Amino acid sequence: MYIIGLTGGISSGKSAVAYILRRFYHATTLDIDQVTDWLLKPGGELFDAYVRHFGNYVVTSNGVLNRRLISEIIFNHPDERQWINSVSHPILLNKARDFLVDCADAGTNLVVLEVPLLFEAGWEHLFDEIWAVYVTRHTQIERLMARDKLTEQQALRRIKSQMPVKEICRRADVKIKNLGGYPEIRRKVHKAMRGKKF
Repeated sequence: MYIIGLTGGISSGKSAVAYILRRFYHATTLDIDQVTDWLLKPGGELFDAYVRHFGNYVVTSNGVLNRRLISEIIFNHPDERQWINSVSHPILLNKARDFLVDCADAGTNLVVLEVPLLFEAGWEHLFDEIWAVYVTRHTQIERLMARDKLTEQQALRRIKSQMPVKEICRRADVKIKNLGGYPEIRRKVHKAMRGKKF
């Protein structure tokens, strides 16, 4: 079983690369952000941890977490972001390991984990190869503003909270610059996969 760790900054195009790997190379993929979303639902491990730590004011009248409020806390208070990472990363690592065990048991040939904070979490040891997807800072800001309805300042604060793109690329085995067109990124994925045997 060959395991690729797919990382990159916010709104860089990781999901597009994962889709291409699923479609053309029959990869089994897992998006750690989706796992986080599941765990943040009422009754989830992270939901309970957040409520214990922050109090009920982070819960809406509908009984779900106020994600926007928590995002503001995370990106404006580095100490709280550090606490959240210290709680969430071990839980997510266990989920990722369980997923990899299931894939191995199923005889899966290619597995791709989308992990935005791969290097920050220290997960390098899980992978045979690490891919970094990146875009220009201008593109990243525009996409993040459109996707999450943020001001330019809010978008920039979120981008700066992550590891710099240059450092991510320096530590990755494969670098894919996403210029915005699907045919172009597909060509780059095919090039990166050339010659690989599972």
